[in-house]
Amino acid sequence: MSITRILIIADARETVDELRDYFELNGFETEVALNIKVALAILEERRMDLAIIGFKVQDTPGIEVLASVRAIDPFIPAILIHGSNSKRIKSIIKNAGVQEYIPKPIEWDSFLRKVKKVLASHVSKVV
Repeated sequence: MSITRILIIADARETVDELRDYFELNGFETEVALNIKVALAILEERRMDLAIIGFKVQDTPGIEVLASVRAIDPFIPAILIHGSNSKRIKSIIKNAGVQEYIPKPIEWDSFLRKVKKVLASHVSKVV
């Protein structure tokens, strides 16, 4: 069985480091990017199984990042981490085609279950 590769895109070094460490400890291979330019370069070089997008800035820049990612890999599943719990933001996120939404603060066990669910769902659609 091949190792699942997760692309982590976030604008805060501490977020990237925390996510990378957590997912590598749980058996995933990770690539990290602190900006969209680096993320797109990674996607051009290798296939990733999942994108996790986390941005602390206001409104919906994660959706813009997702659109750029999907321009290179239209079928990559994505999970968005966002600090807002507003119904409007959640609606925008779901309408953008994000498979899961993770509110802050992160509940790690739930996050891992959602990652596994998204990956299992994506594999069943590909097969």
